[in-house]
Amino acid sequence: MQTNQHTLRVNVYFHLHASRLGLQFFRYVCIGQCSSSSPQLPPLPNFSWMKPCVSSRDLVYIGLRDVDPAECYIMKLLAVKVFSMTQVDQLGMARVMEETCDYLWDRTKKPIHLSYDIDAIDPSITPATGTPAVGGLTYREGVYITEYLYQTGLLSAVDMVEVNPLRGRTEDDVRSTVSTAVDLLLGCFGRRREGNHLPDYSLPEP
Repeated sequence: MQTNQHTLRVNVYFHLHASRLGLQFFRYVCIGQCSSSSPQLPPLPNFSWMKPCVSSRDLVYIGLRDVDPAECYIMKLLAVKVFSMTQVDQLGMARVMEETCDYLWDRTKKPIHLSYDIDAIDPSITPATGTPAVGGLTYREGVYITEYLYQTGLLSAVDMVEVNPLRGRTEDDVRSTVSTAVDLLLGCFGRRREGNHLPDYSLPEP
């Protein structure tokens, strides 16, 4: 599940170009800028053909912590909707998701593209990732998000990134991270924690 994010971002570009909304669950903000404090930020040649295709009004970041000053400035400048981990703690995930969908669909209901970084989840659950930071989402919060979005009927695409088995120190680290990522994806496709039962099920007659 380790991904080449350059290729992935190009695929996301074409998907979002077709009038969709972006919903992102990140530990940090994926906003590249020249003043980034990350020395690992590589140059991206041959991407001049890419043009803005999603309004900042149609983006929501949830679960942010450990944000760079420049990234925070850009989000405020563009008026990007953000729910930090502090706000998640204050409001609860159910209300965060309600407010998120109300905000995104204020004008019209469009399909949602969900971009889920596994490091949005707390590293005590998903340690095999490149940029772990304590204080993230719980397993229950993470799965609730996917169940909620599935129930809207408007989740059109999902990408799951930052799963890196090479960063796990033990087999348990890798297993916990990968199994959590799988559970999140299954939630996007309709699996419910209480089980998927037919509404017309009845006990067989003796």
